[in-house]
Amino acid sequence: MQIVATLFLPITIYLIIRKLKENKLTTLELLIVLLFFSSLLSIYLSPNSSVASKNVIYHSILLAIIPISYLVEHDEKININLLGKIISVFAVLSAGIGIVRYINDAERAYGFFGGYYTLASILAFSIPITFAFIFYSEGLWKYFVIGSTIIQSLAIWFTFTRSALLGLLIGGFVVIVILFFCSTISKSTKTKIAITLVFAVIAIIALLVTTSDTRLNPLLIFSNPDLSSGRHEIYYDAYEVFKTDLNTGWENIILGHGLESRIILYPKSLYTSWESDYVETFVSQGLVGLLLIILIYYQFFKRLTKLLSKVSQTEYYKLALGLLVSGIAFWTISFFSSQLVGRNSSAYFVVIYSLIIFIDRVLANDKTDSPAN
Repeated sequence: MQIVATLFLPITIYLIIRKLKENKLTTLELLIVLLFFSSLLSIYLSPNSSVASKNVIYHSILLAIIPISYLVEHDEKININLLGKIISVFAVLSAGIGIVRYINDAERAYGFFGGYYTLASILAFSIPITFAFIFYSEGLWKYFVIGSTIIQSLAIWFTFTRSALLGLLIGGFVVIVILFFCSTISKSTKTKIAITLVFAVIAIIALLVTTSDTRLNPLLIFSNPDLSSGRHEIYYDAYEVFKTDLNTGWENIILGHGLESRIILYPKSLYTSWESDYVETFVSQGLVGLLLIILIYYQFFKRLTKLLSKVSQTEYYKLALGLLVSGIAFWTISFFSSQLVGRNSSAYFVVIYSLIIFIDRVLANDKTDSPAN
């Protein structure tokens, strides 16, 4: 996605200018553009601009949401079956290599790139979407997608990542509530989805309460000497930075200390980021960056909620529910790891949002092609 963001940069700039002139730049897209400019400004203000600018490219990944959304909105060759196959195949490859590495004595499963947290973030994004595509698949392909979902579920457990499991649990509970109280889909489909989700939630809870890992087992929570897995050190450091900023001036509180602020301010720390979208943007890009992140998440869920109401009577409702779980899982992880401002995870947000745009396009086409028109 970093390569894609770079290659797309000329067309991204063109589309931003064009959409601004035509007043078609969505609120979420505008917020992402402002977040990127906020990151550039923070580099200028950083006490070590050379370090701050070193990895600026991964902060441009979110900008890819503009050309990719445009692509899925206008390219008629992109269809739901193609998207389902792409996600199911590549997700199961990452999950499979993670399981192999875990079996071969890795402490926790990790995929082709990054560590176990990266794999957990990928799977928290892909599992709900792959599961939704089961209902759109036929023949042998349906069995492949079912197998893909099972393998991904096994792999995410082997990452032993609490935030990813928590995100899927919360997402699953939300969908169960929607199905029982707000859904208008057929009773048989509702029952199938609900039974599967209830089984998945029960399985995760059973695994959690039976594991000997004190980080995961809620019954052993008080026997863990460091429940935060070292994050208390990060949060304390952020508090100290904030306290110092209060005494030295408001510029850093408003605009931040620059990208890579963790490395610059604490070069000897084992942690290279602030391990949270909110702490990361506040320290690096100030209140401006923090507000933009919050507004991006708000606009995302607003758009997703609107989509759910639009598709409630259509065949795309199941896919929209899958996107909802992915979005909730992504947002949950964002409190414990850098997601929107992370090196890789922001790409998953781009895909989720692009799928929302895709469904909107399909709905518009179906309405235009209906006999009544």
